[in-house]
Amino acid sequence: MSLNKQILFDVIERQIKNPELLWLANLIIFHDPVTDFTRKGDPLLFGRIPPHKSLFHVPKSQGLPIGNLTSQFFANVYLNEFDRFVKHDLKVEYYLRYVDDFLLLSNDKAQLLDWRNRIDAFLKERLQLELNHKKQILQTTDKGIDWLGYIVKPNCVLIRRRIVRSCKRKLHEFNDTLPKAESGQLALPFPEYDPPMELLQKILAVINSYYGHFSHADTYTLRKHLWENHFQKLRDFLEPKNGHFTCFSLKRKVSDRKYGRTSGKRAT
Repeated sequence: MSLNKQILFDVIERQIKNPELLWLANLIIFHDPVTDFTRKGDPLLFGRIPPHKSLFHVPKSQGLPIGNLTSQFFANVYLNEFDRFVKHDLKVEYYLRYVDDFLLLSNDKAQLLDWRNRIDAFLKERLQLELNHKKQILQTTDKGIDWLGYIVKPNCVLIRRRIVRSCKRKLHEFNDTLPKAESGQLALPFPEYDPPMELLQKILAVINSYYGHFSHADTYTLRKHLWENHFQKLRDFLEPKNGHFTCFSLKRKVSDRKYGRTSGKRAT
C-alpha cells in the first residue's frame, strides 16, 4: 500500500523502451481499482482490515491491488532498487529479502546499526518508503531468526509457537464438529456416525496444510505429539500416510464409502 506508482513507472521506463509495453504498464499501474469493483464475502470482515492495508485509505498515487499477479511482480521490480543499494553500495555479504521482510547478517553490531540508518535514508529518499521500527530485531543468531513462519537457529529450524497454537485450536474445533463414537474405532455403522464427506475433505486439507508447513522444520516430535494427543475423534477418520507423520489421508473405510466400495472392491 506504500508503493509509489510514479516511482514504479519511472523504474520500468528506464529499462523498457517498447512503447506498447510502456502503455500496458501505465494502464495497469495507474488504474484505480476502488472506482470499479465487486465486493464479495462477509461485509463485516472488510471492517477488520487495518486502514494502512487497504487501497480505500491511501492516496490515489499509492498502492497496487494485492490480487493482481502483476502487483507481485511490480513490487519486486520496485524493491530491486533497494536490493541493488544493499548489495552494490553497502556491499552487504549476507542479505535476504522476501517481499518487504529483509535480513542482514554481520559480526559487527555497529556495522548493522550503520546499515540500518543508511537503509532508512535511502528508502525515504528514493522509494518514499519507511522502515517499521516496531518490527526491527537486532540480536545474535543463537537466539534464532524469526523468518517466514519459522525460527531459524544455527543447528535447527523450529515452528513459531503462534502457529502451533493455531493448529491445536483448529484440531479442537474439528473434533467438536464430529459426532461422538463410543468405541473410537468406527464401530458404529454408517450413517449413525457419518459426517459429510465434504467436511472430512475440508478437515483433511487444513490439517495437511499445517503439516506441510511443519515438514520444513525439525518437528517430528511435534507432529507425532499432535497425532497422539490432539487428534482425538479425528483418528477415527484420518490416518498418517507414513511413519514420519508428514501428511494424512482418509481411512480406507471412509474412502470406500466415498467411492461406493465394499470389502475393498468397487460396488457393481
